[in-house]
Amino acid sequence: MSDDSVYDVLPGEEIEAAPAPASPAEVREQRRSETIQLNRWLVDQARQMQRMMLDAPDLGALLEVLLVSMPRHFGFRIAELWLYDPENVLASLMVSGHRYGQYLQLHHDVFEMQELYDMEPEVMLLDATDSRMFEVLKTDQGIQHALLVPLMDSGRLLGSYHCGFVDRPMETTPADGEVVTHLASVVSQSFKNAVSRQQISRLTMLDPLTQISNLRGFEKDIAREIARARRGNEALSVLMLEVDEFEELYRHYGEITGRFVLKKVTERVSSGLRATDYLARLSDSRLAVLLPGTSESPSIDVAERIRRDIENFLIDDGRGAVLQVTLSLGLVTWEPEQYPAVDMAQLARQMQSASSKAVQSAVAGNGNQLKLGRLSTLMI
Repeated sequence: MSDDSVYDVLPGEEIEAAPAPASPAEVREQRRSETIQLNRWLVDQARQMQRMMLDAPDLGALLEVLLVSMPRHFGFRIAELWLYDPENVLASLMVSGHRYGQYLQLHHDVFEMQELYDMEPEVMLLDATDSRMFEVLKTDQGIQHALLVPLMDSGRLLGSYHCGFVDRPMETTPADGEVVTHLASVVSQSFKNAVSRQQISRLTMLDPLTQISNLRGFEKDIAREIARARRGNEALSVLMLEVDEFEELYRHYGEITGRFVLKKVTERVSSGLRATDYLARLSDSRLAVLLPGTSESPSIDVAERIRRDIENFLIDDGRGAVLQVTLSLGLVTWEPEQYPAVDMAQLARQMQSASSKAVQSAVAGNGNQLKLGRLSTLMI
């Protein structure tokens, strides 16, 4: 009996269209090529994000890049940003920071951020076994890895940017780490630039007496809120407030008392508004309130509450006199479904015009009342 196996004499069978086995050299070359492609993609994306951050005109635009655009560009699940704000400077400048919820956190104490890093803060990747994962990205389920990026300025920790991943990110080269470190420095510089620009801009858009928006600030606010209402298909109301017989108040009590009364009325109105509402002074005796996400019926309730509150508000001038004033109010509401506007600038002008006409009608009716305005269908 032959020692040869029966399988040795069977004809060999080839699988059609099967790729030829790659040599070790070919495998190395393929991996090198894939790494180069990944690095090029990462650099291209980083360049694009750098341009977007440096071009951001204010903090709101920069937050949108970091918390919305960045995850989309680099393919991670979610982003979170912690910022050191001991004197509430950033809080006062971020008019729309609330929309990011827990993904944007302002800290009065830098200790919590320092605890995330070693002695010298540097970019690090955490996995689910690291205790620091219980501190970051707590609002999202399924995050198994987090990339922590310290934001530094002259050796000081300004903030901490966190990228959340479900799966572990691909292995990268030291050069990729340098790209991330460079992006972190761009984020830090972009924040400094945005804060400086916004502080300067804020000075030109604030009323010096009441420290609320002036007419220029109001025009910027209404343009932003109209765009947001359109995207979210939500109502937006504008409420105009006129202090009744303000000129008489000036003539009888003088400029100092008149300004004092207006400041107290502004503070009183502001105290009853939501954090998402916007109050502005448009002229000597006229205020305006933006009520985002508020249809006509609840806006009427807000207006009437303000009117009654000011009617019963006793203002002590500090000299033994107690003053009382009343308000005339005009309200207009935009419902995107009912009035689908295309020209947003024209819509802003119409809302201001309609609410102004309504408040003038209230003044003409002896004041201390609310009148409703209506938008023209010409904007459709």
